[in-house]
Amino acid sequence: DDHLGEGAVVAVERRKRKGPVLSASSIPCLRHIPTINITEGCAHGCAYCYTQGYSGYPGAGRVVLYDNIPDLVEAELRRKRKRPRRAYFSPSSDAFQPLPEVLEITYQTMSNLLQAGVEVAFLTKGVVNERFLTLFSQCPAQVFAQIGITTLCERVWQVLEAGAASPRQRLESIENLTGLGVVTTARLDPLIPDLTDTDASLESLLTELTRRNVRSIAASYLFIRPAFAQWLTECMRVLSPSSRPVNNWPWQELAHGVGGGRMIGMEERRQRFARLAALAQHHGIALHACTCKNPGLGRDGGCQIAGPPCPTSLDGFPLFGQE
Repeated sequence: DDHLGEGAVVAVERRKRKGPVLSASSIPCLRHIPTINITEGCAHGCAYCYTQGYSGYPGAGRVVLYDNIPDLVEAELRRKRKRPRRAYFSPSSDAFQPLPEVLEITYQTMSNLLQAGVEVAFLTKGVVNERFLTLFSQCPAQVFAQIGITTLCERVWQVLEAGAASPRQRLESIENLTGLGVVTTARLDPLIPDLTDTDASLESLLTELTRRNVRSIAASYLFIRPAFAQWLTECMRVLSPSSRPVNNWPWQELAHGVGGGRMIGMEERRQRFARLAALAQHHGIALHACTCKNPGLGRDGGCQIAGPPCPTSLDGFPLFGQE
């Protein structure tokens, strides 16, 4: 196979980005927030990552790094009459990949935004290291973090996302961020039916999250697209030989015409979310189901992937701060 595993070598190609950086995403949860992708491709190489089907995906083991993004962001902020309230990292990659050159560009970009008074939100399955913690400690109220973690099982991690941080490392990042006063949410995505959403698996994870002062989780279930269906099916067979064939899952449309994939049925998802919500409530944790991937299911403001909703103007766009 050509997928990444723990210790895999990743080739980094440096490029100069053209065009504006602070542009909104087509993802419904992010459509009113400027989003930044430091790279195309990702060193984490998660088997279930839907960006494998994107036209710009460079392939496993290869990352395209836009090393002029900090300068472009600084220039855009200087030109704008009104600055964005918040920026989000990263809808199609991970800003905390285990590559020094990627982390350096991420750091410079986030630093430029925070110094300009722009809030930073991110989702990562990587390690938030000491350098970033020092940066965030200077303005914790301007940072909104989501850490992707679905299980404490190392076998699941090694099969599906061995290029990402280990479950223990992610818990450590959560503990460090909440210790700084950064609003930190755990993102249980993608949950895998009867593998990572069993009562035993969820109970152990929720217990560890509670110990680290997590009070909110976002969640969604695995969906499969043709671009990575075969590889992911093989991984699933390794992890759970008796599991239902994913090819039997129905095709489900996502929100606002952004595609879809094979996923367990809506009614089954509703029941499983209700069970997760009850378990989370027992730990004093609130659950937000991702409305992007579950249109018609969530009624609580969505997964809040980029932090609490920004105030919006009458035309639906976010309020921006004056320079």
